[in-house]
Amino acid sequence: MRRAFTLIELLVVIAIIAILAAILFPVFAQAKEAAKKTVCVSNTKQIALGVYMYTSDFDDIYPQTSWESSATPQPFNTGKFQIHWTNQIQPYVRNWNIFVCPSDPAPVPTDAPCPNGIQDIGQLNGSGQMYCDWAAQKNSYIPVYNAMPAHDWTVVSATSYAEPANQIIVTEHRNDLIAADGHKGLSGFWPSQPCGNVGGVSLPSPSSATTGAGSNGYAYFTEAFLNQAYANAKLAGAPGSSAYGKWFKAYDLIRVSWDRHTGGQGANYSFADGHAKYEKLGQTVDNNHYQYGDRWYPTPQAWGSCP
Repeated sequence: MRRAFTLIELLVVIAIIAILAAILFPVFAQAKEAAKKTVCVSNTKQIALGVYMYTSDFDDIYPQTSWESSATPQPFNTGKFQIHWTNQIQPYVRNWNIFVCPSDPAPVPTDAPCPNGIQDIGQLNGSGQMYCDWAAQKNSYIPVYNAMPAHDWTVVSATSYAEPANQIIVTEHRNDLIAADGHKGLSGFWPSQPCGNVGGVSLPSPSSATTGAGSNGYAYFTEAFLNQAYANAKLAGAPGSSAYGKWFKAYDLIRVSWDRHTGGQGANYSFADGHAKYEKLGQTVDNNHYQYGDRWYPTPQAWGSCP
């Protein structure tokens, strides 16, 4: 006579399976995130090499973060659309997918996406004008203004850097504080530009952000200050409000997702010499080895002045 499982035995087996699943699922999740992190660091490596090759072809000059207008607008671009750094290095990387990190839950969309996706990039309408952004349609990475300046700043030469292997040029983009202008860059210095206000928001005193001034009056950030600034930005109110802007616009290094990988411990960074690596926030803002540059570029400006 065959003996069947009793109810107690069945419940014991189910309990054992549940315990094993509880033990193994976090391990599987960690392994999956480790794989995503590896893909992401590969992306930042390709981006670093793409930017490096771009500078080699353009007399050591970095691309700007975006080109939106000029003193004499070109017929094909009235200033409404942008030609983004992701488009400028595309001939060297030949893959739009590298601009999306698999660990990023919400890559930042470009401001004016192309109606037919990437196949429209570089195309003009019947009037010979742009009709969408020439940019990665979604992007997980953000450039450093110290290398790739905003459209209204002077371009930067790669020869400016005393330590190219220590100069971050691109890193991971935070997505939980983005309301608009997600295609912009970041600065590792305070202020990120010399104006007395940014977007109508009066900038708070730099003394609360510094561990020391840069060679032309700009200050270094500390890890503790950045973590507090990020926390304050999240509590400040709706994106776009003056309280929110005080933190997000003034201290734009918090645009970096320095806590994306390894349980909130670090992020991936591209460097000026073409290499990339994973680091913790404290390593990047070590005041004795500051990886956002030895000084602010591209053009020294006195505090309170605007270009």
